[in-house]
Amino acid sequence: MQILWQYIVGVLTLCVVLLFWIREQRARRRFAGLSSYPLLPFIGNIHQIFGDSKALFRHMAHVSEVCENNESGMFVTWIGHCPLLIVQDPEDVRTITNAFVEKPYIYSFGKIWLGDGLVTAPVSTWKQNIRKLAGTFSSSVVDGYLGVFNAQAKKLVDNLLMEVGQEPFDIMQKYLAYTTLEAICQTALGVSKISENIVTTEYYVAFNRCLELLVNRGMNAFVHPDFIYKLTPKYQEIKKCVRVLHNVSDTVMRKRKHEREKLRKEEMKEKKTGDTEGPKLKAFLDILLDLREIDPSLTEQQIKSEVDTIIVGGQETVASTMFYTLLVLGCKTRVQEKVYAEMKSIFGDSTRPVTKEDLSEMKYLEAVINETLRMYPPLPGVLRYADRDLQIKSFTIPKGTICAINGWGAGRSASVWGKDSALYRPERWLEDQPPGNTASFLAFSYGRRACIGKKYAMAILKTVISQCVRELEFISEADNMQFKVDIGLRPTCGHLIQVRRRESLQK
Repeated sequence: MQILWQYIVGVLTLCVVLLFWIREQRARRRFAGLSSYPLLPFIGNIHQIFGDSKALFRHMAHVSEVCENNESGMFVTWIGHCPLLIVQDPEDVRTITNAFVEKPYIYSFGKIWLGDGLVTAPVSTWKQNIRKLAGTFSSSVVDGYLGVFNAQAKKLVDNLLMEVGQEPFDIMQKYLAYTTLEAICQTALGVSKISENIVTTEYYVAFNRCLELLVNRGMNAFVHPDFIYKLTPKYQEIKKCVRVLHNVSDTVMRKRKHEREKLRKEEMKEKKTGDTEGPKLKAFLDILLDLREIDPSLTEQQIKSEVDTIIVGGQETVASTMFYTLLVLGCKTRVQEKVYAEMKSIFGDSTRPVTKEDLSEMKYLEAVINETLRMYPPLPGVLRYADRDLQIKSFTIPKGTICAINGWGAGRSASVWGKDSALYRPERWLEDQPPGNTASFLAFSYGRRACIGKKYAMAILKTVISQCVRELEFISEADNMQFKVDIGLRPTCGHLIQVRRRESLQK
């Protein structure tokens, strides 16, 4: 009898394995002809993409080259039986990002930190919230933030002046992360003053480590299931990091609620005296809190998720772009001097604050920022989930596919940007014929779930960088940078910088 049961179990096991193998072969036949790594049964390419954030960058750079050189412009990787289709052709990117707004399960890894914010939310939640928040960073709103941007720029310049004559340092870790975090808290979240016990080194360390842990999990398919991941030491570590990060958002929300109560009392007094100042611009958090008062379905947890998301999105992407721009200026003297010349034509020898009229005159600086975003996108890739079959240029994407939009490869594609695509050349953005293709410039993503903060980002970047270049010269060896991907694009070496005071300002 025991032998019979062993025989039955063996046959059933063989049948299950055979069934999975047949389904796998059928799925893989649909991607026949596309470039891929060599496959193993059942596990696909798990063994080849396993690794850390440096390995992820190496995979991304290699796949970018393959996509550039093959006819389809695509590459498929298999996570077990699940296909990951990597795309960088602009027409395919445009089609996919407008057709698919759902995100794959991998984004759920970030919910421990961001809840159901705009980045991680399922489509049903995202559609409700994007309608409410789409106009949060309009031109008129961003113009009202210039006072904060100028104050943060001055504070940064004052700090950098103390680095004159010192050894090369990491400007991102030492200053830029805090500059952008304070700015996002003061503007988008409406908190007037941020104390040092909120913006701390502990926060920045936890922020970076949290990103690393999310990437590590994404690169290890064996811990994708929640019930397995929760048994690992890294789950306990990410929970500890998230507590530090949530302390910032919780503190910001408490402070803003307190300030709103104070403002309401002042407005009541103004109404009694008739001395009103007219409507005031509302911050991102204010809009959410106002909606909460009239729409009970918008919960405190949802608001908190959006606060955490805007802190991550507004702080990390802006800081990274500022960081790479200053690094590139430091190793490209000609470009830096052209930016300085433009600032001289606008401001003369003055160090006055930047106005909205000044921003519109900074054509070359905007070209420099765009070229930096093209070559060093803060988020080098985004994912979409195919909830139905979709015909693209030369292929039908099957339902259930994870689509990876390769921003790194798209921004450096010679077929799109020309033979000099690997050359940092801001002048391409000032030519009569617009460069590249809009769907190959993916710094703010693309399509229906693109970033809503582009105007905010450009305004703070121009304000801060222009103030820095007016008073300081930057020196770096950024041509030697090497990278990793911790959700965002991060350098592993070649990213230190030195500063000198402008000779025209030396006494």
